[in-house]
Amino acid sequence: MSLVEISQHDEVIYSILDKPPPEPAKTPRYESKLERELKERKIPQLRLTFGYAETPLKTPDKFLRKGEGIGQPRKKSDHKCVVSSNLPPVPERPPPGKKPEKPKINFKVVNIKKAIKTKEKPVEPRLVDTRDGHIKKIKGSGEVPEYCLRPDFGKMPAYLVKRNRRIQRELEKIRHAEENRESLCKQVSEEERQKLLEDLKHNWQLMQKAFLQLPMLTDTIPKILKKTKMEQELRQLEKDIALIESNPFIYIYD
Repeated sequence: MSLVEISQHDEVIYSILDKPPPEPAKTPRYESKLERELKERKIPQLRLTFGYAETPLKTPDKFLRKGEGIGQPRKKSDHKCVVSSNLPPVPERPPPGKKPEKPKINFKVVNIKKAIKTKEKPVEPRLVDTRDGHIKKIKGSGEVPEYCLRPDFGKMPAYLVKRNRRIQRELEKIRHAEENRESLCKQVSEEERQKLLEDLKHNWQLMQKAFLQLPMLTDTIPKILKKTKMEQELRQLEKDIALIESNPFIYIYD
């Protein structure tokens, strides 16, 4: 393997890379010819401040005159009076100098009648329990029996009476439903009994025929299981037939 040693070279990497294109020159901004003249003519405004440190007083001859103050603004109404022919006529004014006659009332007689018809205020019973004249009302003090003299004393409260009535109505509904409910027990008619007996005997004949057709040799487990199952079904059919024949009246419960 050979190595080449380079001691002098003039290659520059920056000259190999592509330089970006130069940016386009910007167009000059528009400037008005009158802008300088307007700036020279402009009058500088005074700077705004918070006002006087102390408000200067007016001279005595500049007092507040009528109509110069700040008054209450008048309320403007949107109501418009519409003239109509259905309005009643304006009543005529009485002639000047004559006043309307007032009815003559004898207030003494009226007051006497009111005093006679007025009912006297019932005297509230009170009790003085100290020598200094301390007065307290007897009602609510516990000195006299009150609760036992109430009209509803010893009676059942109204809410319990309503509750008992509601319970009684519900019990009556349940009792009425039980009395009018159809019986769960139903008797089998003679025709149905004979039909059921015939069907059981027919099934027993079919099962007996199938049982007799079984092979004599039962040397496998499936044959043994099938024979045992058919024997159980035959016994059950014989029991059902004997039960129906021995009982002429049969009832069914749902």
